[in-house]
Amino acid sequence: MKLPGRAWIVIHRTQNRWWDLRAILAGYCNHCPGSPIPGQGGGYLFWRCGLRRGHEGLHRSNNYVWDEGGTTSYMPLPYSHPQGAHQPRKWNRKPGWTMRQARALDAWHREQDARRRARLEAP
Repeated sequence: MKLPGRAWIVIHRTQNRWWDLRAILAGYCNHCPGSPIPGQGGGYLFWRCGLRRGHEGLHRSNNYVWDEGGTTSYMPLPYSHPQGAHQPRKWNRKPGWTMRQARALDAWHREQDARRRARLEAP
């Protein structure tokens, strides 16, 4: 049976929320750098901070770090580093927008459309 695309989105969002809840309860920071708005933030939608909650400094997922604004950079750990900053592999997220990210992207698109209309209607 083939599910419609919208059903897959709902399934993946539910799975992602489940893994996020488990990570938070396990004591991980779980910060995500992904921003749906172009030019803001960086990284991938499925990245989550693998450091323990309450850490100071940059967020980290394996060899990538990011600040609170989501600006990412590559900063590899030394080879065979004993504490690779990642959550268990079985908690890998699906690459899809969360509801909050989808609402932010929709608001950004509405704002861009309004600006475009104002430019076109201007004499």
